[in-house]
Amino acid sequence: MKTKDTIWLALKGISQRKLRTGLTILSVVIGVAAIVALVSLVAGISASISSSLSSIGPTSLYILPKTGIFTVATIASIESLPNVSVVVPMIRLNANATVDGQQISTTIIGVNNYSISNVLGTVNLYNGNVYNQTSTDVGIFGHGIAFPSTLQTSPSITLDEPIYLTEKGISSTKSVAIVPVGVLNSYGSSILIDPDTSIFVPLQIAQAIENRDSYNLILVKATNASSVGALDTLLTNVYGSSATIFSVQKIAQTVSSITGSLGILLGSIAGISLIVAGISILSIMMVSVNERTHEIGILKSIGFKKRDILILFLSEALIIGIAGGVIGVVAGTGGSYILPVLLSSASTSSSGAHAGSGFGGPTIRGGGNFRSSGGSTAFSGGTQGSGSTTSSSISLTPIVTPTIVVIAIAIAIIVSIAASLYPAWKASTVDPIKALRSE
Repeated sequence: MKTKDTIWLALKGISQRKLRTGLTILSVVIGVAAIVALVSLVAGISASISSSLSSIGPTSLYILPKTGIFTVATIASIESLPNVSVVVPMIRLNANATVDGQQISTTIIGVNNYSISNVLGTVNLYNGNVYNQTSTDVGIFGHGIAFPSTLQTSPSITLDEPIYLTEKGISSTKSVAIVPVGVLNSYGSSILIDPDTSIFVPLQIAQAIENRDSYNLILVKATNASSVGALDTLLTNVYGSSATIFSVQKIAQTVSSITGSLGILLGSIAGISLIVAGISILSIMMVSVNERTHEIGILKSIGFKKRDILILFLSEALIIGIAGGVIGVVAGTGGSYILPVLLSSASTSSSGAHAGSGFGGPTIRGGGNFRSSGGSTAFSGGTQGSGSTTSSSISLTPIVTPTIVVIAIAIAIIVSIAASLYPAWKASTVDPIKALRSE
Protein backbone atom coordinates (compact mmCIF):
# COMPACT_ATOMS: atom_id res chain seq x y z
CA MET A 1 0.00 0.00 0.00
CA LYS A 2 1.26 3.44 -0.91
CA THR A 3 2.30 5.83 1.82
CA LYS A 4 -0.18 8.52 0.80
CA ASP A 5 -3.01 5.97 0.91
CA THR A 6 -1.97 4.89 4.38
CA ILE A 7 -1.91 8.49 5.60
CA TRP A 8 -5.30 9.19 3.99
CA LEU A 9 -6.89 6.16 5.66
CA ALA A 10 -5.27 7.07 9.01
CA LEU A 11 -6.61 10.62 8.83
CA LYS A 12 -10.05 9.32 7.88
CA GLY A 13 -10.05 6.91 10.82
CA ILE A 14 -9.05 9.69 13.20
CA SER A 15 -11.58 12.18 11.82
CA GLN A 16 -14.45 9.75 12.34
CA ARG A 17 -13.82 9.87 16.08
CA LYS A 18 -13.17 13.58 16.63
CA LEU A 19 -13.93 13.83 20.35
CA ARG A 20 -11.93 10.76 21.28
CA THR A 21 -9.03 11.84 19.08
CA GLY A 22 -9.13 15.37 20.49
CA LEU A 23 -8.93 14.13 24.07
CA THR A 24 -6.06 11.80 23.16
CA ILE A 25 -4.13 14.61 21.51
CA LEU A 26 -4.86 16.85 24.52
CA SER A 27 -3.24 14.33 26.86
CA VAL A 28 -0.10 14.42 24.72
CA VAL A 29 -0.22 18.23 24.54
CA ILE A 30 -0.28 18.55 28.34
CA GLY A 31 2.79 16.34 28.75
CA VAL A 32 4.82 18.04 26.03
CA ALA A 33 3.82 21.55 27.22
CA ALA A 34 4.90 20.73 30.76
CA ILE A 35 8.30 19.46 29.59
CA VAL A 36 8.95 22.46 27.33
CA ALA A 37 7.81 25.05 29.89
CA LEU A 38 9.77 23.65 32.85
CA VAL A 39 12.98 22.82 30.99
CA SER A 40 13.06 26.18 29.16
CA LEU A 41 12.51 28.07 32.43
CA VAL A 42 15.36 26.21 34.11
CA ALA A 43 17.56 26.95 31.09
CA GLY A 44 16.60 30.62 31.32
CA ILE A 45 17.39 30.80 35.02
CA SER A 46 20.74 29.10 34.46
CA ALA A 47 21.63 31.50 31.64
CA SER A 48 20.61 34.50 33.76
CA ILE A 49 22.77 33.41 36.69
CA SER A 50 25.71 32.58 34.40
CA SER A 51 25.42 35.98 32.73
CA SER A 52 25.33 37.70 36.11
CA LEU A 53 28.39 35.81 37.30
CA SER A 54 30.30 36.37 34.05
CA SER A 55 29.77 40.13 34.39
CA ILE A 56 31.60 39.96 37.73
CA GLY A 57 34.37 37.94 36.13
CA PRO A 58 35.55 34.34 36.49
CA THR A 59 38.66 35.51 38.38
CA SER A 60 36.69 37.19 41.19
CA LEU A 61 36.54 36.04 44.81
CA TYR A 62 34.60 37.67 47.63
CA ILE A 63 35.72 37.51 51.25
CA LEU A 64 33.34 38.11 54.16
CA PRO A 65 34.29 38.04 57.84
CA LYS A 66 32.88 35.36 60.13
CA THR A 67 34.43 36.98 63.17
CA GLY A 68 36.43 40.15 63.63
CA ILE A 69 36.90 42.84 60.98
CA PHE A 70 38.95 43.58 57.88
CA THR A 71 41.44 46.40 58.25
CA VAL A 72 44.01 48.19 56.10
CA ALA A 73 46.53 45.62 57.33
CA THR A 74 44.27 42.83 56.04
CA ILE A 75 44.14 44.45 52.59
CA ALA A 76 47.93 44.80 52.50
CA SER A 77 48.34 41.16 53.56
CA ILE A 78 46.05 39.91 50.78
CA GLU A 79 47.79 42.09 48.19
CA SER A 80 51.08 40.43 49.06
CA LEU A 81 49.77 36.93 48.29
CA PRO A 82 50.72 35.22 45.00
CA ASN A 83 48.24 35.18 42.08
CA VAL A 84 46.49 38.32 43.36
CA SER A 85 45.83 40.99 40.75
CA VAL A 86 43.41 43.42 42.44
CA VAL A 87 42.07 43.84 45.97
CA VAL A 88 38.98 46.02 46.46
CA PRO A 89 37.91 46.83 50.04
CA MET A 90 34.22 47.67 50.46
CA ILE A 91 31.58 48.43 53.04
CA ARG A 92 28.13 47.01 52.38
CA LEU A 93 25.12 48.42 54.24
CA ASN A 94 21.35 48.08 54.03
CA ALA A 95 19.21 51.22 54.03
CA ASN A 96 15.87 52.67 53.03
CA ALA A 97 15.83 55.45 50.42
CA THR A 98 12.99 57.97 50.25
CA VAL A 99 12.09 58.48 46.58
CA ASP A 100 8.92 60.37 45.60
CA GLY A 101 7.64 59.99 49.14
CA GLN A 102 7.96 56.19 49.22
CA GLN A 103 10.45 53.99 51.03
CA ILE A 104 12.64 51.82 48.80
CA SER A 105 14.85 49.11 50.21
CA THR A 106 18.39 49.56 48.95
CA THR A 107 21.99 48.64 49.63
CA ILE A 108 24.82 51.13 50.06
CA ILE A 109 28.13 49.98 48.61
CA GLY A 110 31.10 52.00 49.79
CA VAL A 111 33.84 51.66 47.19
CA ASN A 112 36.59 53.82 45.72
CA ASN A 113 35.68 55.31 42.33
CA TYR A 114 38.59 53.65 40.54
CA SER A 115 37.38 50.23 41.76
CA ILE A 116 33.74 50.45 40.63
CA SER A 117 34.57 48.84 37.28
CA ASN A 118 36.04 45.85 39.12
CA VAL A 119 32.79 45.43 41.03
CA LEU A 120 30.39 45.97 38.11
CA GLY A 121 32.52 44.60 35.30
CA THR A 122 31.59 47.61 33.15
CA VAL A 123 30.26 50.94 34.38
CA ASN A 124 27.14 51.46 32.26
CA LEU A 125 25.55 54.83 33.10
CA TYR A 126 22.00 55.91 32.19
CA ASN A 127 23.01 59.50 32.87
CA GLY A 128 25.50 61.47 34.95
CA ASN A 129 29.05 60.50 35.84
CA VAL A 130 31.10 58.49 38.29
CA TYR A 131 31.89 60.44 41.46
CA ASN A 132 35.37 61.82 42.09
CA GLN A 133 37.50 60.21 44.74
CA THR A 134 37.49 63.46 46.73
CA SER A 135 33.71 63.89 46.49
CA THR A 136 31.59 63.82 49.61
CA ASP A 137 27.96 62.81 50.20
CA VAL A 138 27.46 61.77 46.56
CA GLY A 139 26.53 58.48 44.97
CA ILE A 140 25.64 56.54 41.85
CA PHE A 141 22.12 55.17 42.06
CA GLY A 142 20.96 51.84 40.66
CA HIS A 143 18.38 51.75 37.90
CA GLY A 144 15.77 50.12 40.11
CA ILE A 145 15.97 52.98 42.60
CA ALA A 146 15.71 55.68 39.95
CA PHE A 147 12.87 53.78 38.27
CA PRO A 148 10.81 52.21 41.10
CA SER A 149 8.13 51.24 38.58
CA THR A 150 8.89 49.30 35.40
CA LEU A 151 6.27 51.44 33.62
CA GLN A 152 8.24 54.66 34.15
CA THR A 153 9.81 56.41 31.18
CA SER A 154 11.77 58.97 33.23
CA PRO A 155 13.71 58.60 36.50
CA SER A 156 12.15 59.52 39.85
CA ILE A 157 15.39 61.07 41.07
CA THR A 158 17.10 64.19 39.77
CA LEU A 159 20.84 64.60 39.62
CA ASP A 160 22.31 66.97 42.19
CA GLU A 161 19.13 66.86 44.32
CA PRO A 162 19.69 64.98 47.59
CA ILE A 163 18.01 61.67 48.37
CA TYR A 164 17.56 60.84 52.05
CA LEU A 165 18.66 57.44 53.28
CA THR A 166 17.74 55.92 56.63
CA GLU A 167 20.07 53.63 58.51
CA LYS A 168 18.48 51.72 61.36
CA GLY A 169 21.28 50.54 63.59
CA ILE A 170 21.19 48.35 66.67
CA SER A 171 20.55 51.17 69.11
CA SER A 172 19.73 54.21 66.94
CA THR A 173 18.38 55.37 63.62
CA LYS A 174 20.54 57.59 61.43
CA SER A 175 19.60 59.61 58.34
CA VAL A 176 21.97 60.83 55.67
CA ALA A 177 21.48 62.81 52.45
CA ILE A 178 23.24 61.48 49.36
CA VAL A 179 23.38 63.61 46.20
CA PRO A 180 23.00 61.56 42.99
CA VAL A 181 25.73 62.28 40.45
CA GLY A 182 24.88 59.36 38.19
CA VAL A 183 22.25 56.69 37.48
CA LEU A 184 23.17 53.24 36.23
CA ASN A 185 21.48 51.48 33.37
CA SER A 186 19.69 48.26 34.23
CA TYR A 187 22.09 45.41 34.88
CA GLY A 188 19.52 42.76 35.68
CA SER A 189 19.59 40.54 38.73
CA SER A 190 22.81 39.51 40.42
CA ILE A 191 23.69 36.98 43.05
CA LEU A 192 26.41 38.87 44.91
CA ILE A 193 25.87 42.60 44.45
CA ASP A 194 22.71 43.78 42.70
CA PRO A 195 23.58 47.03 40.87
CA ASP A 196 19.91 47.81 40.20
CA THR A 197 19.04 48.12 43.89
CA SER A 198 22.35 49.53 45.15
CA ILE A 199 23.77 53.00 45.75
CA PHE A 200 27.52 53.28 45.22
CA VAL A 201 29.21 55.92 47.37
CA PRO A 202 32.84 56.84 48.08
CA LEU A 203 34.39 54.45 50.56
CA GLN A 204 35.06 57.21 53.12
CA ILE A 205 31.37 58.18 53.08
CA ALA A 206 30.29 54.65 53.98
CA GLN A 207 32.93 54.59 56.70
CA ALA A 208 31.60 57.87 58.06
CA ILE A 209 28.03 56.57 58.06
CA GLU A 210 29.12 53.54 60.05
CA ASN A 211 31.71 55.46 62.08
CA ARG A 212 34.35 52.86 61.31
CA ASP A 213 37.58 52.54 59.35
CA SER A 214 37.29 48.79 58.68
CA TYR A 215 35.55 46.83 55.91
CA ASN A 216 32.96 44.07 55.79
CA LEU A 217 33.46 42.91 52.18
CA ILE A 218 36.57 42.41 50.06
CA LEU A 219 36.71 41.66 46.35
CA VAL A 220 39.86 39.86 45.21
CA LYS A 221 40.70 39.24 41.56
CA ALA A 222 43.15 36.55 40.57
CA THR A 223 45.76 37.14 37.88
CA ASN A 224 44.00 34.67 35.55
CA ALA A 225 41.20 32.11 35.55
CA SER A 226 43.56 29.15 35.92
CA SER A 227 44.98 30.51 39.18
CA VAL A 228 41.58 31.03 40.87
CA GLY A 229 41.57 27.57 42.43
CA ALA A 230 45.01 27.96 43.95
CA LEU A 231 44.18 31.45 45.26
CA ASP A 232 40.88 30.22 46.71
CA THR A 233 42.71 27.42 48.55
CA LEU A 234 45.35 29.83 49.83
CA LEU A 235 42.81 32.37 51.10
CA THR A 236 40.84 29.58 52.77
CA ASN A 237 43.99 28.33 54.52
CA VAL A 238 44.92 31.82 55.67
CA TYR A 239 41.48 33.22 56.59
CA GLY A 240 39.28 30.12 56.71
CA SER A 241 38.68 30.32 60.45
CA SER A 242 37.72 33.99 60.41
CA ALA A 243 36.24 34.54 56.95
CA THR A 244 34.17 32.94 54.22
CA ILE A 245 35.48 32.93 50.66
CA PHE A 246 33.08 32.95 47.71
CA SER A 247 34.65 32.04 44.38
CA VAL A 248 32.61 33.18 41.38
CA GLN A 249 34.10 30.31 39.40
CA LYS A 250 32.95 27.76 41.98
CA ILE A 251 29.53 29.36 42.25
CA ALA A 252 29.14 29.21 38.46
CA GLN A 253 30.12 25.52 38.42
CA THR A 254 27.76 24.74 41.29
CA VAL A 255 24.89 26.67 39.69
CA SER A 256 25.47 24.88 36.39
CA SER A 257 25.43 21.50 38.11
CA ILE A 258 22.33 22.29 40.17
CA THR A 259 20.31 23.76 37.31
CA GLY A 260 21.31 20.86 35.07
CA SER A 261 20.09 18.34 37.63
CA LEU A 262 16.99 20.43 38.29
CA GLY A 263 16.21 20.53 34.58
CA ILE A 264 16.46 16.75 34.35
CA LEU A 265 14.32 16.31 37.48
CA LEU A 266 11.58 18.69 36.35
CA GLY A 267 11.66 17.25 32.84
CA SER A 268 11.27 13.74 34.29
CA ILE A 269 8.37 14.85 36.49
CA ALA A 270 6.69 16.45 33.49
CA GLY A 271 7.39 13.27 31.52
CA ILE A 272 5.09 11.37 33.90
CA SER A 273 2.16 13.15 32.27
CA LEU A 274 3.35 11.73 28.93
CA ILE A 275 3.31 8.25 30.43
CA VAL A 276 -0.29 8.89 31.44
CA ALA A 277 -0.92 10.05 27.89
CA GLY A 278 0.61 6.79 26.62
CA ILE A 279 -1.75 4.76 28.80
CA SER A 280 -4.64 6.83 27.46
CA ILE A 281 -3.53 6.15 23.89
CA LEU A 282 -3.25 2.43 24.62
CA SER A 283 -6.73 2.33 26.08
CA ILE A 284 -8.31 4.32 23.27
CA MET A 285 -6.55 2.32 20.55
CA MET A 286 -7.73 -0.95 22.10
CA VAL A 287 -11.29 0.34 22.08
CA SER A 288 -10.82 1.51 18.49
CA VAL A 289 -9.60 -1.93 17.38
CA ASN A 290 -12.64 -3.61 18.95
CA GLU A 291 -15.02 -1.11 17.36
CA ARG A 292 -13.40 -1.43 13.92
CA THR A 293 -13.19 -5.22 13.75
CA HIS A 294 -15.68 -5.33 10.87
CA GLU A 295 -13.73 -2.61 9.04
CA ILE A 296 -10.50 -4.58 9.51
CA GLY A 297 -12.19 -7.64 8.05
CA ILE A 298 -13.25 -5.70 4.98
CA LEU A 299 -9.74 -4.32 4.49
CA LYS A 300 -8.24 -7.80 4.73
CA SER A 301 -10.83 -9.22 2.32
CA ILE A 302 -9.78 -6.72 -0.36
CA GLY A 303 -6.10 -7.59 -0.06
CA PHE A 304 -4.70 -5.77 2.98
CA LYS A 305 -1.94 -7.77 4.67
CA LYS A 306 -1.08 -7.94 8.34
CA ARG A 307 1.73 -5.48 7.75
CA ASP A 308 -0.65 -3.00 6.10
CA ILE A 309 -3.08 -3.10 9.04
CA LEU A 310 -0.21 -2.72 11.49
CA ILE A 311 1.17 0.30 9.63
CA LEU A 312 -2.30 1.83 9.34
CA PHE A 313 -2.89 1.87 13.09
CA LEU A 314 0.66 2.97 13.82
CA SER A 315 0.17 5.80 11.32
CA GLU A 316 -2.82 7.00 13.34
CA ALA A 317 -0.64 6.97 16.46
CA LEU A 318 2.08 8.83 14.56
CA ILE A 319 -0.36 11.56 13.55
CA ILE A 320 -1.59 11.87 17.14
CA GLY A 321 2.00 12.12 18.38
CA ILE A 322 3.01 14.76 15.83
CA ALA A 323 -0.13 16.84 16.40
CA GLY A 324 0.17 16.61 20.18
CA GLY A 325 3.90 17.33 20.08
CA VAL A 326 3.63 20.42 17.86
CA ILE A 327 0.67 21.90 19.76
CA GLY A 328 2.36 21.03 23.05
CA VAL A 329 5.54 22.87 22.05
CA VAL A 330 3.52 25.97 21.15
CA ALA A 331 1.53 25.77 24.40
CA GLY A 332 4.64 25.09 26.48
CA THR A 333 6.50 28.01 24.92
CA GLY A 334 3.60 30.33 25.66
CA GLY A 335 3.30 28.96 29.17
CA SER A 336 7.00 29.44 29.84
CA TYR A 337 6.60 33.17 29.16
CA ILE A 338 3.35 33.52 31.10
CA LEU A 339 4.59 31.69 34.22
CA PRO A 340 7.34 34.23 35.09
CA VAL A 341 4.78 37.04 34.84
CA LEU A 342 2.46 35.22 37.26
CA LEU A 343 5.34 34.48 39.64
CA SER A 344 6.51 38.09 39.45
CA SER A 345 3.00 39.35 40.24
CA ALA A 346 2.73 36.98 43.19
CA SER A 347 6.16 38.08 44.47
CA THR A 348 5.27 41.76 44.13
CA SER A 349 1.96 41.36 45.95
CA SER A 350 3.64 39.60 48.87
CA SER A 351 6.71 41.86 49.15
CA GLY A 352 4.90 44.31 51.43
CA ALA A 353 4.46 41.59 54.02
CA HIS A 354 8.21 41.36 54.60
CA ALA A 355 10.13 43.77 56.75
CA GLY A 356 13.78 44.14 57.66
CA SER A 357 15.74 46.35 59.97
CA GLY A 358 18.00 48.61 58.03
CA PHE A 359 21.68 48.00 58.20
CA GLY A 360 22.24 45.44 60.87
CA GLY A 361 23.45 41.87 60.74
CA PRO A 362 23.99 39.33 63.53
CA THR A 363 27.75 39.24 63.24
CA ILE A 364 28.74 41.39 60.28
CA ARG A 365 27.72 44.95 61.01
CA GLY A 366 26.05 46.20 57.88
CA GLY A 367 26.42 42.77 56.36
CA GLY A 368 23.49 43.21 54.00
CA ASN A 369 22.38 40.00 52.45
CA PHE A 370 25.36 38.10 53.73
CA ARG A 371 24.56 36.76 57.16
CA SER A 372 27.09 35.11 59.42
CA SER A 373 26.25 33.34 62.65
CA GLY A 374 27.85 30.54 64.57
CA GLY A 375 30.64 30.10 62.06
CA SER A 376 28.32 29.52 59.11
CA THR A 377 27.47 31.92 56.33
CA ALA A 378 24.33 32.14 54.21
CA PHE A 379 23.39 34.28 51.23
CA SER A 380 20.04 35.77 50.32
CA GLY A 381 19.36 37.02 46.81
CA GLY A 382 17.35 40.06 47.80
CA THR A 383 17.14 42.92 50.24
CA GLN A 384 14.18 43.62 52.44
CA GLY A 385 13.06 46.65 54.27
CA SER A 386 10.00 48.27 55.69
CA GLY A 387 7.90 49.59 52.87
CA SER A 388 10.21 48.00 50.35
CA THR A 389 9.20 48.30 46.74
CA THR A 390 12.24 46.73 45.13
CA SER A 391 13.91 43.38 45.49
CA SER A 392 16.60 41.36 43.83
CA SER A 393 15.54 38.21 42.06
CA ILE A 394 16.86 35.93 39.40
CA SER A 395 15.49 36.60 35.94
CA LEU A 396 12.97 34.06 34.66
CA THR A 397 13.30 34.70 30.95
CA PRO A 398 12.80 31.27 29.37
CA ILE A 399 15.09 29.84 26.70
CA VAL A 400 13.37 27.56 24.20
CA THR A 401 16.08 25.98 22.06
CA PRO A 402 15.62 23.88 18.90
CA THR A 403 17.02 20.94 20.86
CA ILE A 404 14.22 21.18 23.45
CA VAL A 405 11.62 21.42 20.66
CA VAL A 406 12.97 18.43 18.73
CA ILE A 407 13.34 16.27 21.84
CA ALA A 408 9.82 17.12 23.09
CA ILE A 409 8.20 16.28 19.75
CA ALA A 410 10.30 13.12 19.41
CA ILE A 411 9.26 11.94 22.88
CA ALA A 412 5.60 12.58 22.03
CA ILE A 413 5.91 10.52 18.83
CA ILE A 414 7.80 7.68 20.54
CA VAL A 415 5.29 7.48 23.41
CA SER A 416 2.34 7.50 20.98
CA ILE A 417 3.78 4.76 18.76
CA ALA A 418 4.99 2.65 21.69
CA ALA A 419 1.52 2.79 23.29
CA SER A 420 -0.07 1.73 20.00
CA LEU A 421 2.18 -1.24 19.20
CA TYR A 422 0.07 -3.84 20.97
CA PRO A 423 -3.33 -2.58 19.69
CA ALA A 424 -1.91 -2.34 16.16
CA TRP A 425 -0.50 -5.87 16.39
CA LYS A 426 -3.82 -7.16 17.70
CA ALA A 427 -5.64 -5.48 14.82
CA SER A 428 -3.26 -7.07 12.31
CA THR A 429 -3.95 -10.58 13.66
CA VAL A 430 -7.76 -10.34 13.45
CA ASP A 431 -9.30 -13.30 11.56
CA PRO A 432 -10.99 -11.71 8.48
CA ILE A 433 -13.82 -14.29 8.38
CA LYS A 434 -14.76 -13.69 12.05
CA ALA A 435 -14.29 -9.95 11.55
CA LEU A 436 -16.77 -9.87 8.63
CA ARG A 437 -19.35 -11.69 10.72
CA SER A 438 -19.10 -9.15 13.52
CA GLU A 439 -21.29 -6.08 13.71
